[in-house]
Amino acid sequence: MHKRSISIIISLVAAVLFFSGCAANSGSGEDIPKDEFVFASTMSTSSIDPANGYSGWFTLRYGVGETLFKLDESMTPQPWLAENYELIDETTWKITLKEGITFHNGKDVTAESVKASLERLIQVNDRAPSTLRISEIEADGNQIIVKTSEANPTLINGLCDPFASIIDVDAGTDFDTKVIGTGPYMVERFMPQADSTVIKYENYWNGEPKLKRVTIKPISDGDTMTMALQSGEIDATQGMPYSSHKIFSENEDYKISSESTSRVFMIYYNYETPMLSDENVRKAISMSIDKKNYADVLLSGSAKPATGAFPQSLPYGGDRVTADGYDIEGARKLLENSGYKDENGDGILEKDGEKLSLKLVTYSSRVELPVLAQAIQSQLKELGIEVDVEVSEDVNDRLKAGDFDLAAYAYVTSPTGDPLSYLDYVFKTEGVSNFGNFSNEKVDSMIEELRGEFDFQKRYELAKEIQQVALDETAFTFMAHLDMAFVMKNNVEGLEVHPTDYYQINVDTDIR
Repeated sequence: MHKRSISIIISLVAAVLFFSGCAANSGSGEDIPKDEFVFASTMSTSSIDPANGYSGWFTLRYGVGETLFKLDESMTPQPWLAENYELIDETTWKITLKEGITFHNGKDVTAESVKASLERLIQVNDRAPSTLRISEIEADGNQIIVKTSEANPTLINGLCDPFASIIDVDAGTDFDTKVIGTGPYMVERFMPQADSTVIKYENYWNGEPKLKRVTIKPISDGDTMTMALQSGEIDATQGMPYSSHKIFSENEDYKISSESTSRVFMIYYNYETPMLSDENVRKAISMSIDKKNYADVLLSGSAKPATGAFPQSLPYGGDRVTADGYDIEGARKLLENSGYKDENGDGILEKDGEKLSLKLVTYSSRVELPVLAQAIQSQLKELGIEVDVEVSEDVNDRLKAGDFDLAAYAYVTSPTGDPLSYLDYVFKTEGVSNFGNFSNEKVDSMIEELRGEFDFQKRYELAKEIQQVALDETAFTFMAHLDMAFVMKNNVEGLEVHPTDYYQINVDTDIR
């Protein structure tokens, strides 16, 4: 497909989303009490237990959980529940805790309770052992002594991960529906995939929470979310379609907080799919994707074209690596070189009598992904590749089972301010999120080197080299780095986007 026709298709999709939002009712709706807050998000979770998969992101987002350390605006770890830390030797860390902090049930946060919370995390979460590499924790007064199984330069970064939210593991609650944390709000009611509420914790250690109650409302449909904010049903949103932002940015009754993040839209290639084991096919698919058009048109300028996994703002991202650019004719040539021809004139390429037909799996909680998948489908059809798009809400289960050929996915690539966790999960042969089964001995070796390297400049160089090896064989395609935005009423305060994706409701969130 020519670039002009691609632009027309994407522009039409964006226009439909925009004008459907404009058609929304702008009535005032029911008044929400000023000490109550309704926050809508396209994302939801089946559990509030921070140790359960990625549920910890919601424990933090809802203002329920807190970690020992927290990332600042420059993505540098700073003490949160901890007072400070000291590296005793390459495998021993001493962490001193703040005093006077209590759990939501009134129990003191002690070194013993922190130890118990972290030990449970390591047992329950499949990412924690690799990220933290903790072999032993000793409680000593108001300090914990953490020993790692090997040198771990990023232990403190790892303790910023939401899965490390400190909870009372002896509380006797069902952790999936109610955890006892330390944040400004405590769980009143948690409903998987439905409205949940958190209420003010009166004895919060770091100031007085401004709100009595916060309702978290999952809304997966972008137009429904747009209308809910216009009608006054909700106060603020996360995940609203970029095409709807203009409705609110030009209205003084609303405001938008936006920040560049490391969340990337990417494509997984399933190496177990015979056709995709051919590097030429992977490269052809990647070269057919007009990243700039996607970022500027489909994502309404709220994203930047991606080269590798990490954005330009990080010292190992952006144009510090290279990848194949948009080149339809070059893509056709690669497929021809691999023996693909349209043998029966139906527009779909074949080889040895088998159609070049692929299944692309994605999900709708990131509202742009299905639209992006459809645009990819159209572009690949012009190239002679048949693509069946399947939108699935159990996408992670399907990817783990290998039930896909291509997958359009959104991933935060630097969740703790360091490249290791993403590269370890996604690029390493046995990585927990290496759904496509990419395997490269050089990459594995460099990741192991990265795991033990304390020198920052050497870490940055390794991160660039690891990406470049994978990009050279088109193990993944990275399409766009997203800006994250909260769209809200203009009387909302204390709700600002952070470069990470998990600091949201907080002690200062308020309605004037």
